Amino acid sequence: MIVQPSFRETILTFFRRKFTFLLVFATVCLLGAAYLLTTTPLYLSNAALVLRFDQHNVPTLDRNQTPTQTLGTNERREILYSDADILRSPDLARRTIATVGLDRLYPKIASDGHTQSRQMEEALRAFAADLLVDVGLQSDVLTISFFHPDSEIAHATVQSSLDNFFAQEAVIYANPQLQFAEEEAKRAKAKLATAQAELAQFRSTNQISDLTTQIGQLLQQRTDVESRLNVAKGRVAEAEQKEAALKELLSAVPPMLTTTAQGETYRGVDEVAGQIATLKAKRDQMAASYAPGSPVFRQLDASIASLENAARRSSADARSRASTMPNLVYENIKTDLLRASAEAKGAKEPADLLSRQLADINQRLTDLNAVRTRYEDLQRAVRIQDDTYRTLAIRYEGSRVEANRNAEKISAAAVIAAPSLPEQPARPRRKLVAFGTLLAGFILACGAVIGAEAFDDRVRTPHEVAQVLRLPVLATFERDA
Repeated sequence: MIVQPSFRETILTFFRRKFTFLLVFATVCLLGAAYLLTTTPLYLSNAALVLRFDQHNVPTLDRNQTPTQTLGTNERREILYSDADILRSPDLARRTIATVGLDRLYPKIASDGHTQSRQMEEALRAFAADLLVDVGLQSDVLTISFFHPDSEIAHATVQSSLDNFFAQEAVIYANPQLQFAEEEAKRAKAKLATAQAELAQFRSTNQISDLTTQIGQLLQQRTDVESRLNVAKGRVAEAEQKEAALKELLSAVPPMLTTTAQGETYRGVDEVAGQIATLKAKRDQMAASYAPGSPVFRQLDASIASLENAARRSSADARSRASTMPNLVYENIKTDLLRASAEAKGAKEPADLLSRQLADINQRLTDLNAVRTRYEDLQRAVRIQDDTYRTLAIRYEGSRVEANRNAEKISAAAVIAAPSLPEQPARPRRKLVAFGTLLAGFILACGAVIGAEAFDDRVRTPHEVAQVLRLPVLATFERDA
């Protein structure tokens, strides 16, 4: 049967078993006091690191580089935990112990007489127990804590851990391909110089400065020369036609002209011609009165015939005495013909010159088009080698900067709180231990009283009797002494 005691009965129970309560409470308090008296006080030295995740730890050499995406939360946490594991790593702990000194850090382990490897193993276990690396839940901060009975040694241990951490980080994140990147950059530079020299030699051999510009200029020159050549050919054709027309006209004009004698030399011929004309007019008048066969007509005809013979003799004599002179029209035409011939000859020379220029331009265009594929291949090779060298050079410079940064121990982690030199011990916490001892003693004492009462089956009050027997208690009496 479950009995629910009242508050008064509970108080009475504790008073009845006060010796048990005090014994348990005093025992716990004595144990707590012994712990505080015998435990070696430990000093706590703290330091804090913050990890920077910006993109400016290494300068950007390539201005055309595409910006990288910012690290996400998971990646940042992974880096934080990785650095925390580096701080907890046995290698770093071993170097820290060696730096501080095993005899200073753990003198008991150093003097226990065991082998050096076992001493180091025990020291590593003790170091791992004393070292605390805390990763911030809502920040990028690492907190390093170390407990040691000597505050100066605790401070020196934390400082040595930080120094070894930066050195270990430089080794871990060092670029092993620095020498390879340098050699690749040198080879790419040599290939670029070879390609540039080959292109320069090809340009010098084929007289090329800018192939596209030169072809454009030659096409423009060819258009201009063709236009001028057509004009020159038109002038030649016009001059030749003019020359042919003048030759044809010159062939129809006599080169010399005959002039008639002047003065008294031709007066007789003129008088005979006048007499002939008078006789012919008289004959015409007499034709109306006389018959054609009459003696008068025969006499007139004989006179006219005699005068005509005399006129012919006079004319022949006059012609034998006439002079000749050059034809001015013929001379003018001949002058024009000479001028036209000169013009035709002069027009042919520019046409021939322009024809030769056009042939040279066409030949140059043919030559340039013939070497265009080879020229473009050389230019493409130079561009490829230039891009390759530029990429490898930037990669090498980036690796060199990272190597220099690691050599100078420049890390993404920055110390925001230097190792502290504690003045008061951090462990044990005397007030907290004292309060916990009192609380534990009270709880254990109460438990001891309640346990002892639970195992005691005696009844001591009428209320207990009524609850056990389920009968009312009518009277009570005291036991005789």
